Amino acid sequence: GAPGPQLRGVWMHATQIKTPAEADAMVAKIDKAHLNAVFLLVWYWGGQAFFQSELSPMGEGVQAGYDPLGYMVRRCHKRGIQVHAWFVCGAYGATRPRHVLNKHPDWAVDEGAGGSLWYDFGKPEVRRFQSDLMIECLRKYDIDGLHFDYIRYGPKQCYCRHCQNEFARRYGFEPMTGRRRTTFPTVVAGMTGNPLASPTTAVVLAEFSDGSSAIALNKLGAGSALLLNWHAENEMPPAVSETVKLTLGVWTTGGGKVLLATTEATRAEYGTGPLDAARNALTRLGCTPGTIGAERIATLAAGNVLVLPAVYIIDEKTAGDMEAFVRRGGQVLLIDGPVKSMHLPAVRRVTGFERPGRYINRDEVIRSTGRSPLVPRGEHQLDLARERARAQKWAQFRTEGVSELVRDVYRRGKAVKPKAHVSAAVLSDVAAARAGYQDWPGWLREGTIDYVVPMAYGADTHRLGREVAQWKTVDPHLARIIPGLSIYDTPGGRTVTRDAGVIREQYRLCRQQGAHGNVYFSLQYLNGDVMNLFGRELYPREAPVYIPPVKPVR
Repeated sequence: GAPGPQLRGVWMHATQIKTPAEADAMVAKIDKAHLNAVFLLVWYWGGQAFFQSELSPMGEGVQAGYDPLGYMVRRCHKRGIQVHAWFVCGAYGATRPRHVLNKHPDWAVDEGAGGSLWYDFGKPEVRRFQSDLMIECLRKYDIDGLHFDYIRYGPKQCYCRHCQNEFARRYGFEPMTGRRRTTFPTVVAGMTGNPLASPTTAVVLAEFSDGSSAIALNKLGAGSALLLNWHAENEMPPAVSETVKLTLGVWTTGGGKVLLATTEATRAEYGTGPLDAARNALTRLGCTPGTIGAERIATLAAGNVLVLPAVYIIDEKTAGDMEAFVRRGGQVLLIDGPVKSMHLPAVRRVTGFERPGRYINRDEVIRSTGRSPLVPRGEHQLDLARERARAQKWAQFRTEGVSELVRDVYRRGKAVKPKAHVSAAVLSDVAAARAGYQDWPGWLREGTIDYVVPMAYGADTHRLGREVAQWKTVDPHLARIIPGLSIYDTPGGRTVTRDAGVIREQYRLCRQQGAHGNVYFSLQYLNGDVMNLFGRELYPREAPVYIPPVKPVR
């Protein structure tokens, strides 16, 4: 008989359809695979829209007079394919303010320094802008739904006055008092790090709560090295930002440059995330860092500053070059310890430490030892237990800001077009979602979302099975949870189409567990064997689109 209703969805970026010819090729691809829904990313990239909007400019490079979303809706609907407008809500999608944040810089999460740009859902005007944008799209186009992505906070805290004042109005105290100060002690929530231990010649300027080294300065020859003994590029509260600013100010008085570097071995193993995060953090501190290859350290003049963020693997030659650079008057800022290179005497001499320490993954208080004006000590006291209690309320506050946007779009969307679905791509692990202030189980229970698509992108089918079991504690019949699967892999840092056998295995698991469909990331990887798998085996015939029940999950 004919196949029953299934949501056979695929995500795709509108940057792939900047001309009608490109759009036609993508629609033909979707149709050939017998998919019946496309989730088209129409707003991201620092505030660019790939539809006719009065609130955001049209995407760069789009053919003049052509409307990507409008064209896709017409072409897809002719073939019975739904079109859902996909919006990234939260992450900004650009490393520098443009389009939106250059007009409204206060709309960004004020995180001190570190990390990338994110919108601050704690501000009503941010929520209203994103809601207005999505509802504008729904009013103007015959789309089948609105689709949230990210719809959470990034890993950083917010130190802005608005959030502090609004929180204090609701709860009677400021949540971030200790963290907003530019003096120590300070708190880093959810700190991770690969610290060094057993200082030899390094002077410890700040300590963690257990007395181990947090910030240390080591003088060697005419130069020195400052170690931030955790992933400070990701979470740099104002007190730590002040230390980095003061240090760089002293180090660059002679006009030296600040230069980021990593090693090829570190890049191959760990990617460029720490390098990019450190660049963003330094830029926010008013610095404009350059980037050099490790091979250039040997010729680097004294007076320059070398920044090594999470550079764990250093070869013997580079270690020797780094030591020589410091001895002749160079300065080095190490962010997270070079733990995989501590067997090299040159690395031990530069850092002034003996060995790697134990991995950190916890909330931490950093206290100044009072040994240097670079780590200024304040008069205030901090208690970690009290800070954790405050942090729980702070988490409620931030979670509510995210949920308010979802509720507003759902309420307004249903008033405009009752049959259009409101859905969200969400973190597949419920605990991780909670840590990102994304309460998607709550949205399902209160009925402010039609369905969610957990992004279960890993290739491990056993793990997928565990995640499905977790989802069933929220929605036992998966009536409003559609598993999101990946059709790509990244072996050795390369992005390639995933093995068809893995996709088949994961599809079958979802069917056996009662899932009513899947959404795949993403269309650009739907090629070759996977196209044959979809069009001939998994989906040999067309099927009607699965419509989730109207009642909320209980």
